[in-house]
This record gives sequence, C-alpha cells and structure tokens, in this order.
Amino acid sequence: MFGRMTVMPIVQVGAGADLQVAITTLLRAADQPEIVRWIEFPGLVLLFLFVPGDPESGVAYVLDRKKGTWYMVDFEDDQFGGYSVSQLDQLLTECRFLDLLERRGLWQTGLRWCLEPGKLPEARA
Repeated sequence: MFGRMTVMPIVQVGAGADLQVAITTLLRAADQPEIVRWIEFPGLVLLFLFVPGDPESGVAYVLDRKKGTWYMVDFEDDQFGGYSVSQLDQLLTECRFLDLLERRGLWQTGLRWCLEPGKLPEARA
C-alpha cells in the first residue's frame, strides 16, 4: 500500500480564491463526492473525498492556495479503487504525508516521492 506518489493538477481556481468557492469548484469537478477529512494550513488545504456510499473510494486532494490549483494525489500501488478512512489515516500518521505536503516546493518540483508506512518520505528518480 502506498509507494511512489503522483501529484496531478485537477482544476485551477485562481490565486487567493475564496475557500468555499475553491471547494465547490473541486466538488463539481469530482462529481460531488463526500468530504470525509478536511485539514487546513496557511498555504494549503487537504481534503479526502469519497464516492457516497463507497467506503473504499477515498482520494486525497490538495489545494495550493498560493497558486490556486487543486491537485489529486495518487500512489503506484494496488489500491486502484481508492482508500478507506483507516488507510488514509495511516498515510497521515505513519507515512508523514503532511510533513511532505507542508513543504510545497518538495512535491511540486517533479521529484517522485515514495511514501511507505513507518518510513520517512523518500525522493526517488
């Protein structure tokens, strides 16, 4: 579970966009999923979204507030349909996902980061 992280821009909302407008824009682009986790930092917002009624469909989205861009985070693993809440919590607690996200320059440089439970995020070519 987890592994190499891929970060893809999904939708542009504009730098300094109102947070409610930015979230509404993402929800429309993602076909109205359910928000199950919402974490805010000064420079970013992290949302975990699920398809309503499917507890194994979780996907992480990150708003770079400075750029006004929503990104979808995916991993090269066998979880093709998404993640459960407990798996997403594991990503936060055991993989130091937030440590990486808070340093926007690290994940926006094109480096391929690998996240595994119990290990520090590692940049790989």
